[in-house]
Amino acid sequence: MIPITEIHPMLVHFPIVLWIGAEFLSVGILLRGGDLSVRQAWPVVAFCSLLAGTAFAVVAAVFGDIALDHAVAAGFDAGPLEIHETVAIITLCIFGLHALLRWLAYRFGYSLSGKRGWLAEIPGLLGIIGLFVTAYLGGELVYQLGVNVATTVH
Repeated sequence: MIPITEIHPMLVHFPIVLWIGAEFLSVGILLRGGDLSVRQAWPVVAFCSLLAGTAFAVVAAVFGDIALDHAVAAGFDAGPLEIHETVAIITLCIFGLHALLRWLAYRFGYSLSGKRGWLAEIPGLLGIIGLFVTAYLGGELVYQLGVNVATTVH
């Protein structure tokens, strides 16, 4: 059986890949003069990647909270863990807002092309920055501090 603390690091790769993929596709669509809200193959794939990444991030956050509690109980300093958690939650909220705005554009037939499309992409691009910071901080926890992979020295 997989220890519950190992589920978070297994899940975090899904939102990373899905969100980056969604943003690459969205930027590519806009660079080609396309509309992010039309029901055509690439805009739909980008939107579904955005939604799937957000869903996986919610599940990863739940297991991340469990892993954080385990690490603190094992004696690791809560400070760096909580910074990682805070940045991750902010990033999740940004992508959640981004997904909601995209869904509203789909639902109400609001065109997201040209300048309007680029404005609609700002949350996603900011989210990518948050994603990289979150991933960096998570890597620091594992590779520098050994959180949930090493025992603490008291």
